[in-house]
Amino acid sequence: MPVVKRALVALATGALAVLGLSQPAQAINQYVTIGNVPKPAAACNNHGLMPAGGWLANKSCGYVMGTAIAGTRFDVSTTTANNFHFGRWRAGDGTSFCAYLVPGALDTSHSTPIADSCSSATSDRLVHRRTFGRDFDVAPHTGNGAIVVRINPSACTGYYNYFTDSTYTTGSLHDPVGFALPTTGGYRYTTANGGASMIRVDDANGETIWLFVSRSCINSQLPPNLNNDND
Repeated sequence: MPVVKRALVALATGALAVLGLSQPAQAINQYVTIGNVPKPAAACNNHGLMPAGGWLANKSCGYVMGTAIAGTRFDVSTTTANNFHFGRWRAGDGTSFCAYLVPGALDTSHSTPIADSCSSATSDRLVHRRTFGRDFDVAPHTGNGAIVVRINPSACTGYYNYFTDSTYTTGSLHDPVGFALPTTGGYRYTTANGGASMIRVDDANGETIWLFVSRSCINSQLPPNLNNDND
């Protein structure tokens, strides 16, 4: 090959390498979420349905961090051996964050290509519970909302979601559950910024629903010895 031609090839290759640094992230598939999702019985020993949409969690069978409301969108970055999907949930209000979605919560009949925006570093950080929460009911890898708290249904509203980005340190209560809360619930944890608390209640059909309430709604009911160990 002539020297000039080799130089041109080298320049072209170098230009492509530089351009490669700014190439968009790898394309993955985005799906629409659905409701009346079966709880992951085989993987997590949960039974029943999730009427509003599939649970979002910090890992497979981990802490519930919200609900992927039916009709919203989820970008699937990776899928685990037990069919949990890690990726970005996109809320109806335009906020989004990376989390794990339970199996069977997506309409897989159609997908849209989209750039991947949830990294393995985020996944690795998320599995540690102090990334998103504090004041847990019990030590790591135990418990299930066993601290019973009284609720004033006329003063406290339940919401399916709180987190608004993948720092997990900011948020706002959104996606109201649409039913009056019972007079008691099972406390699990409080968000890292102290704004909201995750509790479990039973709805009118007897389904266990995980939801957020303002921390102020139940603060006086919480014991002083909540757990802040990481895992």
